[in-house]
Amino acid sequence: MKEQETRLVSIENSFSPITEQYRNVRTSIQFMASSASLKILLVTSTEQGEGKTTLASNLAVVMAETKKRVLLIDGDLRRATAGKYFNLFASKGAGLSTLLTNKRSEPGEMIQRTQVKNLDFLPAGPIPPNPSELLESQRLNEIFTLLEEQYDFIIVDSPPLLIVTDAQIFASKVDGVVLVVRENRTRRNSLLKCKTVLERSNARLIGVVYNAAKSAKDGNYKYYKY
Repeated sequence: MKEQETRLVSIENSFSPITEQYRNVRTSIQFMASSASLKILLVTSTEQGEGKTTLASNLAVVMAETKKRVLLIDGDLRRATAGKYFNLFASKGAGLSTLLTNKRSEPGEMIQRTQVKNLDFLPAGPIPPNPSELLESQRLNEIFTLLEEQYDFIIVDSPPLLIVTDAQIFASKVDGVVLVVRENRTRRNSLLKCKTVLERSNARLIGVVYNAAKSAKDGNYKYYKY
């Protein structure tokens, strides 16, 4: 992953146009949450390199700005990357996969504080031999129930929908899904496949974030919410 892709612009420049776009996404989610249960969010994409982890991490930061207790979960049990944004990694190799495999373990043992007030982080943990089977277990539901008692918003960064089945399983267990697409990268047929996958999972797609749209006016890359 390139260094520029692991920047938290919402921390480095809280007044930048890009940070404001993250806040726009946050506001849209909060409006939806006021009228329907929307506490656990999944951020995913069609394939790799479309910006889902960047969105999930920065969205978690601006969510925490509103004095809500926020938890960011690295749900990619195959290729964990979210911790790089906060310079946090699994303590003693413990994380979500540990919670899934050890029923006597507690989330509080794995959760780490970030440099952002009100924002905590749960690492992915060691790579298990059977990620999909672990995620399909009742144990994940139990973990989510425990975490919902402690946090106002939980954001899960998952693998891409069309790469492995993990994201599809997550989508069936969360309150809403945010799909990230990237200009000049995401293909139309991939989006149609994602739509089918989410419908098959009975998932609730709450929005699409259009990433890396270049503004002709200032040449900056921005995020747009649809």
